[in-house]
Amino acid sequence: MKSILKILFIIIWLPIPFSSTAQENLDTLLQIAARNNPDLKSKFNKYMADLQKAPQIGSLPDPDITFGFFIKPMELMEGNQLGQIQFMQMFPWFGTLKASKDEASAMALSSFELFMAEKEVIFYTVRTNYYQLYLNQKQIQVYDTTLVLLRSIEQLLLTRLKTINTGSTNPQSNGSQMPNNSDQRNNSMNGNQNNQQVKTSMNNPTMAGSSTVFSDLLRLQIEIKELEDNIAFMKDQKQMLIIQLNMYLNRLPKSEIYVPTSLEIPAFDYLNPALFDSIKVNNPMMKMNKADILAAQKGVQMKKKMSYPMVGLGINYMLINKNPMNTSEMNGKDMVMPMITMKLPIYRKKYSASIKEAELLENLANEQLNNTENMLYMEYLGYQFALKDAERKLSLYQDVVSLTQKSFDLLSVQYASSGADFDALIRSYRQLLDYKLNITQVQVDKLSAIAGMQKLLSKN
Repeated sequence: MKSILKILFIIIWLPIPFSSTAQENLDTLLQIAARNNPDLKSKFNKYMADLQKAPQIGSLPDPDITFGFFIKPMELMEGNQLGQIQFMQMFPWFGTLKASKDEASAMALSSFELFMAEKEVIFYTVRTNYYQLYLNQKQIQVYDTTLVLLRSIEQLLLTRLKTINTGSTNPQSNGSQMPNNSDQRNNSMNGNQNNQQVKTSMNNPTMAGSSTVFSDLLRLQIEIKELEDNIAFMKDQKQMLIIQLNMYLNRLPKSEIYVPTSLEIPAFDYLNPALFDSIKVNNPMMKMNKADILAAQKGVQMKKKMSYPMVGLGINYMLINKNPMNTSEMNGKDMVMPMITMKLPIYRKKYSASIKEAELLENLANEQLNNTENMLYMEYLGYQFALKDAERKLSLYQDVVSLTQKSFDLLSVQYASSGADFDALIRSYRQLLDYKLNITQVQVDKLSAIAGMQKLLSKN
């Protein structure tokens, strides 16, 4: 009893699956999508419905029972016939029902493979949307870090501009001359505010250094404004990506989705020559087309067997009452008559057309299989090219980012000391930002291509 209570206690206090967004990694989201996605559930219900066709088609046709009653009994030698009960069961040609059942089972298998193919598409969509959400998060992080850097440069320029403006108000000769009353009033009103420093610099055309610093400051503030706008755009995009992903999971649009700070890129041997052979064996669309071919073949067999005669076996039971005028031993005894009937398919045109239709459907299924194989091979080559391109670019950008970072650091130190080459500093900053963003983009492109390969291989 204690052990049972202990087990119940553990069960009660076990964490509920998926109750915490911190636990919702990509595999968890795929499980939620497999359970909740409406399109996926509809495909599964279609498969379950098709499973019910085989018992219907593979059964014998319903028997016929006929009951007749004479209002006035018919006088016979053996007595007066009151009525009759007739039972008849038709039997298709040997193997017809089995062929029909096999056709229905193959069609249900095709529906199941369609469900599996839809699952792979849903999984691929969830993966790629999740990767886009990760890319969005990394982009925001890069933008935020860059914004902090630009803010620090802005403070440097403001400090330099303040130093120049302060020096311009000091005496030029012996340092004993004080500013006039007007300058004192302006300084007391404006204090150390950045905008007033800028206005002071613009109103003093003799300050060449101040104008240069002010020009650099304006250009830097433009860069900051554009960066802030990009950050706002990326945050709005993040909300849209969250809503889209939650729609595939069939839950509340704004449900929180946990995205890790880094994603591991799985090792994937996409250059293996046997990879496409595995795709041809495991891909659900290939399996679905093969099931369609099997269903068409069974359909041809069924149509041929339906063109053969159908035999019926039955019995006729006649209710007879005694005839008082008859002294025969058979007087008043009910009669039983076994019966046999046969349906002759003598109108051959409709049967020939039915067989021809089934044969054309088999040809159609074979052509669809060939087309699916071609489409999968093209898709496979596309993902293979994307993986190669991503690896090449990833190696390039990692090297370029290291070099660009060194160049930017040198230009930053040089500009901080002398105030020269601001244009080169801005160009280096833009290059560094682009390359950092490109690294994350290429990583996501590689993950998306691997997700495409997983969809083709159907190894979830």
